[in-house]
Amino acid sequence: MNPAAVQTLWAEQLAAALADAGVATCAISPGSRSTPLVAALAREPRLHRITIIDERAAAFFALGEARATGAPVALVCTSGTAAAHYLPAIVEASLAGVPLIAITADRPPELHDCGAAQTIDQTRLYGGFVRGAFELGAPLGDPLAFRAMRAKLAQAIALARGPHPGPVHVNVPLRKPLEPVHDASLAHLTAPRVPAVAIPHLAAEPAALDALAAAIAAEPHGVIVAGAMPAGFGAARDAVLALARRAGYPVIAEAGSQLRFGPASDRVVHHFDLIAAHAPPPRLILQLGAEPVAASWPAWLAAHPVPRWVLAESWQDPAASARVVRGDVTAAIRGLRIERERPDDAYAAAWRALDHRAAATLAMVLETAPASETAVIRAALAAAGDATLQVGNSLPIRVVEHAVAGGPARAVLTQRGAAGIDGLVASAAGATRAGKPVLLVLGDVSFAHDVGGLLAARCATAPLAILVVDNGGGQIFSGLPIATAGLGAAFAEHFTTEPGIDPVAVAEVFGARGVRASSPAAVATAVAAALATPGVTVIHAPVSRSGAHDVRRDALESLQPHRGIP
Repeated sequence: MNPAAVQTLWAEQLAAALADAGVATCAISPGSRSTPLVAALAREPRLHRITIIDERAAAFFALGEARATGAPVALVCTSGTAAAHYLPAIVEASLAGVPLIAITADRPPELHDCGAAQTIDQTRLYGGFVRGAFELGAPLGDPLAFRAMRAKLAQAIALARGPHPGPVHVNVPLRKPLEPVHDASLAHLTAPRVPAVAIPHLAAEPAALDALAAAIAAEPHGVIVAGAMPAGFGAARDAVLALARRAGYPVIAEAGSQLRFGPASDRVVHHFDLIAAHAPPPRLILQLGAEPVAASWPAWLAAHPVPRWVLAESWQDPAASARVVRGDVTAAIRGLRIERERPDDAYAAAWRALDHRAAATLAMVLETAPASETAVIRAALAAAGDATLQVGNSLPIRVVEHAVAGGPARAVLTQRGAAGIDGLVASAAGATRAGKPVLLVLGDVSFAHDVGGLLAARCATAPLAILVVDNGGGQIFSGLPIATAGLGAAFAEHFTTEPGIDPVAVAEVFGARGVRASSPAAVATAVAAALATPGVTVIHAPVSRSGAHDVRRDALESLQPHRGIP
């Protein structure tokens, strides 16, 4: 029996098992040891292959597609440090609940611990950040081995999809010769197709939901707080608003909750960060998903030590003060039985009045701050139609809370698992694989951090507009206590770290379009054009260094009692 032919068939059966289990896309980074895998993937017609040189960018591209579609995406790379470059995206996927299949080629056991090139210990390389780590072992010409290999692939992909979605690692040792060799006499090793495994879902305990429903029914003064949620949670918007009407509660919905955009509702609060200090105190808090990013949230939560319930698929309670009910949030919301709709009262009306006042105040403040991040992001969103929005971390994820109110229904993608600034360009490119244009809003430091992602952006399949809001470095630090610590020049050198690059020139080097937009109106025009044009457009929007902080400060001051708009 020819070992090379056995290995070729082994790889082809692995590729077939991926397709059988519902994987549609493989992001491949080139290398030698992975040759049998790549050759097999190329022969499997059900798989779409994308080649991205940099494993780090490839992993974030796959993360972006999986986050936007909810479907698992496979990664394939060679052995050694190539596999290590997957780690940042795997960490984000783990904490955000995004299904990824990391398939790493490896040297066989006899080449480990003996100085062989490009050989590291890949066993459990990603530690606790994967839902499971599967060692396939070197290919064997035995029918049971072939069946077990395919069964392990099915098991790995099922684990990635639920009940708590996330990344898995499949390590595949391969021996030379690596080039395909076919032998018809090995047909008896071909294993039957493995039926697709039904995706398990984590269901909330019915008794806990009954207790929550009873608590809501007994308490008229409560709020629903919605933090970052998966893109698909937008389908639950009507159910959440129906619950809010029955309960008589306002819905504090941050942009990443998937509840912020869509048909107007008097239940949705858009400006919590600005009105938190003046809002009527709640006596019950129902939190959906992750905690909000609003700067006012920690102090507001500490000021209201009332019963707090959290509905989420993973444990979401940094304050260690909530009753957490784990399970599918959409199903849990629909399973809450509150029989009668509570009549509207002064409590809910006060929340609405404050929110309307904040909206008017912001409009007034922005008339004098056209060079702020808030004005630029607001203009970009107004021009983006129903394009998918991906928001970068640091200041953009916070400023967007002051920039949006209503608008067309759209998916909002946020990298809030580990809340890093890395991989944003590559992941936004991956998100275009869901079929809709994508507007990525990020800062100049985040853009510089993922310049290499522009290579991955060439694989975008729908228009991708990258809005680089340039405030001269990481100005989020200007709003933190370190800004007043008297560091002098060291503050700029080690904290704000202005990149000092020209995003338009960088875009053109990578073959993307580059546009400079120096006003909100110019940004709106550029965004509309970019989202209507195939390919990638980088829009450089210079803004004032302190604009985000100035707008928030001025709005908060105007909202003080007896000041600003009545």
